[in-house]
Amino acid sequence: MARQWYTAGTRCGIQGNVVHVSFKQMRFSPESLTAEAFQPFGKVLEHSGAGRRHMIESNFSQKEEDLRQAIWVSRLPDAAQFPLVIDQLERHPHSHQAFIPLLEKPFLVVCCPDLPDGAPDLAKTRAFIADRGQGVIYRRNVWHAGLRVLAAPAEFVVVMALSDKDDDVLLDLETELLIEGGANREDERI
Repeated sequence: MARQWYTAGTRCGIQGNVVHVSFKQMRFSPESLTAEAFQPFGKVLEHSGAGRRHMIESNFSQKEEDLRQAIWVSRLPDAAQFPLVIDQLERHPHSHQAFIPLLEKPFLVVCCPDLPDGAPDLAKTRAFIADRGQGVIYRRNVWHAGLRVLAAPAEFVVVMALSDKDDDVLLDLETELLIEGGANREDERI
């Protein structure tokens, strides 16, 4: 049996045997990922070009005894295509989260700041395209979309602190975020 998914707040009506669904949608275009543009949400992982090492300070956890550092490799076998619909955001209340690409494939970074009540401020959503040689560290509690790659397959080292509490907060969106882009990026740069 096929599942039908409706995001929170979707309005549905049934007339006879026809289901009418309406929802809100906000449109965004991605921009290039830069340290300055991404600063409200975290840090861009890339070498500054000076010296052998570019040190990046990032405290991955609060001073809580029940947190343990974790590192794993995630594989994403399929590339996302524009336009791309985001209907869920996540955040991690106990730790920063880093994504370090192993295969130098471009990927999409979507995030937004909080409203005063802690809910995501969807009107201030930002979408970025991370290029070859870039990774990201999301700050603790930053609302962001799950990772989407623009060329596949892709693999990432993921680093964060874990606890026995709710490490992942997932939020189904009432308003979809539509990310519109130019050509998909599996072309000349890969």
